Amino acid sequence: AAAKQAGRWIIDAASLAARIAIGARRARKQDAMLDLTASYTAELIPGEGPVTITPTVKRRVTPHAGNTISVSGLVPFFAERFDAIADHGDRMAALTAFRSARIVISDVHDADWDGDPQARDGGRLRTTYRGGVGRISVDDVLDLADQLRAQLAA
Repeated sequence: AAAKQAGRWIIDAASLAARIAIGARRARKQDAMLDLTASYTAELIPGEGPVTITPTVKRRVTPHAGNTISVSGLVPFFAERFDAIADHGDRMAALTAFRSARIVISDVHDADWDGDPQARDGGRLRTTYRGGVGRISVDDVLDLADQLRAQLAA
């Protein structure tokens, strides 16, 4: 129940309460949470046994960089892409190269990162990854960084 008065739509209190109640009952779509306890196990060096890679999240506060979150062990987030590499040797080489990749999330703009292909949002999201491993692009890693920022800020 709404009426137009003086060029504006006026909704009566009962109608407004009903609309609010309907909105509250609607299911909200929640973003999928990233599993920070996921792991990926592979034998990177033949004969040395399997290595398990798990994401590691470190937080710290510094005067020049503010609050920073560093995430290493990114392999489990891209497990399907590594598993899709058919040749075992190529997969192990890709895993070894990607294993040292890291994401840094900061709440302070860093002009040194402006325009850098390994950063977004004025250096607030950045990675050590340079690309070229297992069909994973720098943009893929920065997309992951954006998801991690949203999840870890909550």
